Amino acid sequence: MTVTDDTRALGRLLDDVASASAAPAGGTAATVTGALGTALCEMVCLHGNEAGTLADVRADLRVARDHLTDLAAADASVVDDLFASAGDPSEAGRKRAVGVPLTTAAACLTALELAVEATERGTPPTVADAATGVLLIDAALRASLRTARHNLSWVADPRFVAGIEERAARIDASADDARHRALEHADR
Repeated sequence: MTVTDDTRALGRLLDDVASASAAPAGGTAATVTGALGTALCEMVCLHGNEAGTLADVRADLRVARDHLTDLAAADASVVDDLFASAGDPSEAGRKRAVGVPLTTAAACLTALELAVEATERGTPPTVADAATGVLLIDAALRASLRTARHNLSWVADPRFVAGIEERAARIDASADDARHRALEHADR
């Protein structure tokens, strides 16, 4: 696929996000951003790799990217369901509106942790691309956590809320550490 073909597909996605339609929205944009950052880290594993030493990391990054891509459709479905509820979603719908972005944040954390290896073991000419990928993944993770926390305010179940708040805090702290280590390796 050429850059022109990719640009057209990307343009269609951007047009969809900017349209009057409820979905795709912020969560889909976050998953796509995370997937793009993950793809950059995959590229570093391929091009900055001597004798296939990063093949395992690249394969795991591909799984993470595919998961993020799948979450784009899940997010669009949540948004469609929320708008179809005329502003009064069920408790299950509200929990799903928390769960999908939290799952996206967790998937981004997996990609960030793999990016640590890519930046540590990648070759210097390619690590700048991995650093860009790390920053994109981190932005997607932060946006997803923010959405999950915002949507959590709609949920009435205190045990669910407490569990999600705890999980989000763990993801947040682990992401800070992974981002720091990956960028430190990239700056070597």
